Amino acid sequence: MKKEPVAPGDDICPVPAPVDEVPPLDRYCDLVLTGGVASGVVYPWAIVELARAYRFRNIGGTSVGAMAAALAAAAEYGRRTGYEMPFETLRRLPAALGEELPDGRTRMLSLFQPAPQGRRLIRLWARLFQGMPPGSYDRKTQDPPASAAPESPESPESPPAPVAAPKVRIGPVIAEVAKAYGAAIASGAFGGALLAWAIGNAQGQHAAWTTVVLGLALAVVCAALALLADLRHDIRRGIVDNGLGLCKGGTLEPQDPDDPRPGLSEWLHEGIQRSAGLKLSDPPLTFGDLWTAPAYPGAPLTPCTDADPPGLRAINLQMISTNVTHGRPYRLPLADETSRLFFRPDELRPYLPRAVFDALLQAAPSYVPRSSSDPPAGDDTRELRELPGAGLPVAAAARLSLSFPLLFSAVPLYAIDYEQREAGSRRLRRCWFTDGGVSSNFPIHIFDAALPRWPTFGLWLGRQDPYQRPDDALVWLPDFHGRGWGDNWNRFDPATLPTMAEGATTPPAAVPAWLAPWKMLGGFLVGLATTATDWRDRTSFRLPHVRNRVARLWLRAGEGGLHIGMPRRQILEMAHRYGTLAGRLFVDQFCSDDGREKAAWREQRWVRLQLLISSLRERLSGLSASAAYAAFSVPLPRAIRAAAALGPVRDHGDGGKLDDAQAASLQELLAELVRLEGLMKAAVPQPYKPRPEPELRLRAPL
Repeated sequence: MKKEPVAPGDDICPVPAPVDEVPPLDRYCDLVLTGGVASGVVYPWAIVELARAYRFRNIGGTSVGAMAAALAAAAEYGRRTGYEMPFETLRRLPAALGEELPDGRTRMLSLFQPAPQGRRLIRLWARLFQGMPPGSYDRKTQDPPASAAPESPESPESPPAPVAAPKVRIGPVIAEVAKAYGAAIASGAFGGALLAWAIGNAQGQHAAWTTVVLGLALAVVCAALALLADLRHDIRRGIVDNGLGLCKGGTLEPQDPDDPRPGLSEWLHEGIQRSAGLKLSDPPLTFGDLWTAPAYPGAPLTPCTDADPPGLRAINLQMISTNVTHGRPYRLPLADETSRLFFRPDELRPYLPRAVFDALLQAAPSYVPRSSSDPPAGDDTRELRELPGAGLPVAAAARLSLSFPLLFSAVPLYAIDYEQREAGSRRLRRCWFTDGGVSSNFPIHIFDAALPRWPTFGLWLGRQDPYQRPDDALVWLPDFHGRGWGDNWNRFDPATLPTMAEGATTPPAAVPAWLAPWKMLGGFLVGLATTATDWRDRTSFRLPHVRNRVARLWLRAGEGGLHIGMPRRQILEMAHRYGTLAGRLFVDQFCSDDGREKAAWREQRWVRLQLLISSLRERLSGLSASAAYAAFSVPLPRAIRAAAALGPVRDHGDGGKLDDAQAASLQELLAELVRLEGLMKAAVPQPYKPRPEPELRLRAPL
């Protein structure tokens, strides 16, 4: 039986028209997408609207943002190679995710396929996070306004932060628990009642009422203990033994030929291939394919290899993953030669589609030591393969970035352990990689340049304030760079809640007096967790060169996040209400059809120039005095001359002596820096002063 095509979603909201616009060959933009699990449904239509006006050059993301970035990069590759409808997969994506299956689930929920031992837990997860309550999306959404920026000049510098108070629905959760663990609960209750009967029978007939009360109490206690025992078993077998997560990402459900239900990894691979104009039988799209893509259909391939800088890549896709064992983020594909990663084929195979795994295995070289400090090749390294660069399939990197803790299994990779030795030699040991959002949820900095040639747009997903605001305040993009520097508040303290916020349509819900202290404690603990993971992101988009290119999407309670059970209507509404509007805002503020420079982009470049000068002035302050300092030191000009005889640093192979040309070049550079310091001191003050003023600092590579 032939399956009926999925409705595009016009019955719910206005679906964007197909992308048939052809942007100028030299009009580029960069795009950075934050993580957020189910919140990613807002990205496809934002990307579609941007694709009408811009060509994508650098694309980055974390978690579900990495998935959307992978699809965007594949679609841009398809456009560059002549595929007629490269963005059609993204345009149809919200409707495809919201497709209602015969068993009542959406296609999005069916992508999360746990191991058999975790199926009861995933059903509970879906019930706990099933989206907005019925009736919240009963009206037909109208076309979003052209702009959502504040109209009043007196608008606050910090952006509005709307969200409705969540409604806890305990009944369906209890029903799902009873359905999933009914046998354990019933057996426990029966055992408790039987024990009470035995105790009462031993005491005689005078204890009849005592037996009834004792029987009820023991039935409840034993039922709870049986439920906890079953939960413990499911958590142990379904999460811990499954790579510390419920879903590895592969297809596990029985497949119906008329209704295939791929797992997340297979679904993503199919979408990437389709967007790139490739067949499933073709080799999977790799980072090398993106780097060497032509500038336009029929143009020669772009020459680019692993050894070339990222600026030479035709399409530069980068993703963030978190190495929990090392406690830091990693950027994919790997560019830092000191951060080598390896995998065991038998361990990684269940995480990836067969075609993607086979391509990865073919591109991955066997382990080879690169220095005397690396462990030698031997029996314990024979099966290890190194994670490639250009040959890394895009779908494999996206899976590494998308590993939301507990929902998705962590990915086992291997690295050289430089802390410990065994029998005088170092070893390669297993590391666990999880969601990139744990360490860097919004890497807006990864494509930054001192003076950018084109804009970098960011989409940040947030959730704040217990107010319900109009739809046109749910997406906020500062209309000029002077706005957006104020902080957003985690309002767990009742003292920070005004009775009614300006522009709000619903006051905050009243909290019972007995519950208020516990709600404050819970809010404080949640605030601690979000601060630990998001403080870099929140700090960065306050900066003057960042804030007017980051659209902040204020999702309401029950939208996105862990709500993987959202219904079709809600998925489409979110894609339209947030995604379409965000894409249009960027185009309206930064792109001009007549070729002239728009005010937002002019301000962006001017601010970046001022920041560059300010940062250099701060870093060069006192340079000449430090270079000439002689107390217990050697002045740097004399130190450079000495390095030609002794070498600059003591190291094993990296600190060779300077030759005459190297020493002369270094002396000239030092003299120019000293001269630049003088120019900075004598510079005429400029009327624009950035606030908050960023600091120029060196940081470790990811």
